[in-house]
Amino acid sequence: MPRSSLLVRTVFSIAALVGAAKADTLTASLFSPLAPSGGSPITIDLTGVTTPSQSTVVTPDYTITFSADFTPGQGIVQGAGGAGYAVPVAGETGGTAEYLTGGFDSTFTTSIPDSGNYFSTGQGNTITVTFAQPQTSLALLWGSIDKGNTLTLSDGFSVTGSDVQAAAAGFVANGFQGPGGSAYVVIDSSSSFTSFSATSSVISFEFAGVAASASPFVDPEPFVSSVPEPGTVMLFGTGLGIVATLLRRRGKKASRS
Repeated sequence: MPRSSLLVRTVFSIAALVGAAKADTLTASLFSPLAPSGGSPITIDLTGVTTPSQSTVVTPDYTITFSADFTPGQGIVQGAGGAGYAVPVAGETGGTAEYLTGGFDSTFTTSIPDSGNYFSTGQGNTITVTFAQPQTSLALLWGSIDKGNTLTLSDGFSVTGSDVQAAAAGFVANGFQGPGGSAYVVIDSSSSFTSFSATSSVISFEFAGVAASASPFVDPEPFVSSVPEPGTVMLFGTGLGIVATLLRRRGKKASRS
């Protein structure tokens, strides 16, 4: 590798490490679904889980775990339960709340019994999703946003319910369970993360429609230096020598004739 390429690559890596914690960004929208940045999202599929459940979920792409002594009735849930959770609101039609029928990018329903499974932490519990590969963007529907809700990426970036309330224009009120109290959220990381954890210091942190994505990495080396490798120079020089010899031979034949 040329020395100039090595130098630029090192500076690039250091800059990414230094700015990682400060460069993570938060985007929030009350009624406009948001997808994670990048292509081919990994979606968290809770279909088929018998609720409520705190059992570990393992797939090739991710693992879902629950903290020890998890509150009964919480975890992966469905509908509105006596444990204090409420279905995250995905939209509204004529003032009536709409809910996701499944996970990320699923259709809407106005019927709570027809809504899909989602996460509810309860108070003081933690739900952790660990991905098989590093991700750079996380999307979810954050339900009935409370200031005591906290979501933390493994890269150290943390988002609270207060942050989401401030970012979502038109947010109604703390813990509001109707339209305007939930928000679609996207967190973009300048570095990468392999997991995120959700917890709450109040009654619960409900969230649904989780998806993550990794932006493709482009190796900057080919664009750093235009100086050819020594082997390439030797081959190029040899080629020129052969062409010159052939031209001289042709010139001699022409003069003899």
